[in-house]
Amino acid sequence: MDEFKDGGAWLIPLALFFVCFVALTIYNIIKIRKGPFLKTDVVEQLMPMIEELDFESASALCEANPAPLTNIIKAGLDRLSESDEVDPESIEKAMAEASSAELAGPFVWVNYLNVVGSLSPMMGLLGTVVGMVGAFATMKESMDDAGAMAGQIQIALLTTKYGLVVAIPSLFSYFIFKNSYGKIVAQVDEIVGKFHFVLCQSIRRSYEE
Repeated sequence: MDEFKDGGAWLIPLALFFVCFVALTIYNIIKIRKGPFLKTDVVEQLMPMIEELDFESASALCEANPAPLTNIIKAGLDRLSESDEVDPESIEKAMAEASSAELAGPFVWVNYLNVVGSLSPMMGLLGTVVGMVGAFATMKESMDDAGAMAGQIQIALLTTKYGLVVAIPSLFSYFIFKNSYGKIVAQVDEIVGKFHFVLCQSIRRSYEE
């Protein structure tokens, strides 16, 4: 607290950045998990319905269990119900469009950690420059005022210190959540691809029969 008082107004935005870092970390810990995205128990129920061409029940199950993956699959089923003809490319396009919308939103909150990690040292650097300018201005006016000059230098060093204190864990958290989210997105794409394959195979088999 003594350092915070000595740092003055320049440490207030860094304190706000630190609060943002903590809040974003907690939020992403809660949200960036496989369970809320994949709904594997629902997918296990969906696949037999698709194999039996029970699209109405599959769509109802997706609607009753909203999640990024089920919303993507439902977009494909909705496109299927819009036309009398089955167009695999149209279904795939509908799911790709839904995938872009569903998966882009959550990553925004991960990316905010990168924003905090990038802006914190820049804010610290700005405080450092201002502090050093003040120190040299004091030195120019009077070499005898060592206390004022030391105070300006202290502000410069404190802003650098706390800018890095906020930036390092923010960027570390960003890369952790980014990698975790990338793995989840890859699994979503894999399941959506499997769903599309099973759907096309089931429809082709029904035509042959």
